[in-house]
Amino acid sequence: MAQRNQYPLSKPPNADNFSLNLEQVGLQFGLWVVMSPIRLYTRGWSGLYVHALCTGCGIEQWTAYTNLARGLSGACNACGHERQIPLWLWQRFAAARQRCTNPKDPAWKRYGGRGIEFRFDSVTAAGIYMIDSLGLPDRSLEVDRENNMGHYEPGNLRWATGRQNRRNTRRCKHPVWNPTEWPFSQNATWRRLAAGMTRAEVIADAWVSVSQKRKNWRGILAKLESMTSLTQGLDTDSR
Repeated sequence: MAQRNQYPLSKPPNADNFSLNLEQVGLQFGLWVVMSPIRLYTRGWSGLYVHALCTGCGIEQWTAYTNLARGLSGACNACGHERQIPLWLWQRFAAARQRCTNPKDPAWKRYGGRGIEFRFDSVTAAGIYMIDSLGLPDRSLEVDRENNMGHYEPGNLRWATGRQNRRNTRRCKHPVWNPTEWPFSQNATWRRLAAGMTRAEVIADAWVSVSQKRKNWRGILAKLESMTSLTQGLDTDSR
């Protein structure tokens, strides 16, 4: 009989062994976020399960870690098979929810850390609200909060261009562009700064991109290695 990949949180798999790994808490794989340091092992030590939250719908389950790490499971069964909104919109709201709920997210202190809340029942519910209330435009437009001090909630969202979104941040002044001081391209860097990340957080995100072998990770690694100083200008008000 094939081994199941997901178990309800209240009914974990029959474990032969368990261990704790604090470093896994907060790791994200697609829509999954690891919530606990507990590791359950089945079939001796070969089957590893972790407690993970699907940010698409909020369900928490015991999920096979190997499937997460290999990219074979990007969401729970319901979210993975019953997508009611476009994937790109889903991903944007999933990222917004992360910024508001996960203290380990690089942008947490600019969002959840200062009281910004994600006030929808799920990522899908947020996307359905946007489509029903404001239509579904070209994906080049971004989800923006009209009141930058307000929450992700009905009545405070709009479609905006990237420039409008950046103008709506608390401080939208970018540093003078010097490609030798940043690991990403100019546009990719500006997007991260507009999302509230500091230079230190941008650099940390670049190392995460390399470790997870994201798109263009070799080029990012080359930029990191060629940067003359990773500490110069690492202040929280670099924007």
